[in-house]
Amino acid sequence: MSCEKPLLVINKKSEPKEDSVSYYIKQSQKKELKFIQKKELLEKAYQFAKKQPSDSLQNIYLAKIAIETEYLNINDLFLAVNSESLAFAKKLNDGLKIGDAHWNYGNYYTDVETVDSAYYHYHKAFESFEQVKHNYYAAKMLYNMAFIQGRLKDYTGSEITIFEAISRFEKVERYDRLYECYNYLGLIYLELEEFDRSIFYLNKAIEYLKKNDKKGIFKEWTLSNLGLAYQKQKAYDKAIENFENALAHKNLKEIDANFYSRLIDNIAYTKFLKGDTANIVVQFNKALFIRDSLKNSSGIVISKRHLSELYAYKLDTTTAIKLANDAFGLADQVENNRDKLETLHLLSKVDKKNASKYLEEYVHLNDSLQIEERKIRNKFTRIRFETDEYIEETEKLSQQNIFIIIGSVFLIFLVSFAYIMRAQRARNKELIFEREQQKANEEIFTLMLKQQAKLKEGRLKERHRISADLHDGVLGRIFGTRLGLGFLNIKGDEPTIEKHKSYIDELQNIEKEIRAISHELKNEILSSKEDFSKIIDDLIEQKSKIGDFKYNFECDKKIDWDKVDDKVKINFYRIIQEALQNIIKYANADFVTITIEIKNKNINLVVKDNGNGFNTKDKRKGIGLKNMHSRATNLGGKFKITSNLNKGTSVFVNCPI
Repeated sequence: MSCEKPLLVINKKSEPKEDSVSYYIKQSQKKELKFIQKKELLEKAYQFAKKQPSDSLQNIYLAKIAIETEYLNINDLFLAVNSESLAFAKKLNDGLKIGDAHWNYGNYYTDVETVDSAYYHYHKAFESFEQVKHNYYAAKMLYNMAFIQGRLKDYTGSEITIFEAISRFEKVERYDRLYECYNYLGLIYLELEEFDRSIFYLNKAIEYLKKNDKKGIFKEWTLSNLGLAYQKQKAYDKAIENFENALAHKNLKEIDANFYSRLIDNIAYTKFLKGDTANIVVQFNKALFIRDSLKNSSGIVISKRHLSELYAYKLDTTTAIKLANDAFGLADQVENNRDKLETLHLLSKVDKKNASKYLEEYVHLNDSLQIEERKIRNKFTRIRFETDEYIEETEKLSQQNIFIIIGSVFLIFLVSFAYIMRAQRARNKELIFEREQQKANEEIFTLMLKQQAKLKEGRLKERHRISADLHDGVLGRIFGTRLGLGFLNIKGDEPTIEKHKSYIDELQNIEKEIRAISHELKNEILSSKEDFSKIIDDLIEQKSKIGDFKYNFECDKKIDWDKVDDKVKINFYRIIQEALQNIIKYANADFVTITIEIKNKNINLVVKDNGNGFNTKDKRKGIGLKNMHSRATNLGGKFKITSNLNKGTSVFVNCPI
């Protein structure tokens, strides 16, 4: 879908008869003429228009020329003509012509991708058409505004604007425009991942399409959108059915080869997502061949990305990486940021060796795009609530009160400086407090470790004492008793002698059992290197009982905790504590895995659960996650959290010993 082109609004009673201006305009519309010839004809028309005796007549001709020059992308001539057309319209107070001129500007800025200016002029056109109560043109401007908002991912704003357009198109019963609105509304909900609503409005668009005689491949476009909605919903059979219904249109390849190749690619990719890889490489290559012949850069990027995913699935990593790099290079060449983001994400999955580099590029690009889009969306808000009168009044006041403003700026500067200094002092105090608190925490943890070591040492000494007493005392006395009994010359009947022998054997068994217990007591099962891991194990066991989950804790035995800085140990302890607390509060998990290992002189910590998971893109992160990230950063390490809905969460911390 695209923004609407304007229709020149002319009062038929005042429309001029055929003359030089109209002649040159009509001549410029001939398809066989070259661009330069059309431009020369319109320049002649412009010169004749400026010679007209009345303002209203000049305005009519200038408006006609503006539409033609904008349509042909003759930018320099368009800007000159449309500027004069708008000035005449304002002079004559002609609301329809004012709206028409702003409409032209809106289309021009849309073509050159200056979207904030395009939105401004569409809004000004909307205001003009509202003033003259022209619902139909006002609705068209709302549709164009919604289209721009959607391009900048302001989907909520776009949704509100498109519903305003729908209410106006319903009043004038324009079913063709209602089809376009509902189709675009379906695309908005597709981007918002509200797939049921997307499918509902796309089907509604098809119902409105049946009520008018709109020709072309509009139905096929909507069927394709339906296919994408079902694909995102993982209803792959329905998705393929809709794509194939769209592809069944007679002569589709001749009408729109780009769309034809897109449908082929969508069918193949949906089959791939479904797990059906039979013959899809042929379909992918067919779509790529058509897109390449049409020099459709965006389509080529998508085709190569899909082929890369297929070869990665087939474990042909070399080909997968090459195709993904080709896609990224082309996306970068044509400056298609959306395709660059998608391809960087793919490269991070197929090229494991450079995954971290691609993820960093992805995050950096995504953040910069979000900042730019947010700035423009803020402009949209200001545009909708500002008026020309307010702007003009502000300019007058600025000229009259320039010295007051300078003084105010200076005063604001002083106040701001004082505020910043005060805030900085408060921040410094806060940092000092945090540092002291951190130091206190480390001291507490060190004391806890020492106490744990002393307790363990006391236990060990007691075990040794009991072992020695058993071995040297009790065992020796039993041994002596057994020997004494053995040398006794017991006389009696055979049962009595047998019983005597069995008692001696039993004493020997008791000796063996006491000796075994003595050796076990003397075995130092808890070494000093394992003190910290034991503390962690106790913490996990305690939390598992509260959270009612099972767990598996693995700690690398190569780690010499005596040589690990106490700062590392206290922060690791707090990170694990916070992660387990989050699992208990939110995850609803029944199994948790905690792993600590040493790798390349770094300690890696992983806390993984099989709970509910959450959306990591949500900006509203809790204080717990921020604290964990801050602790990892303070250690000079890295913190990463990955989570998928209903698939659990994984916390990863890496820091130097």
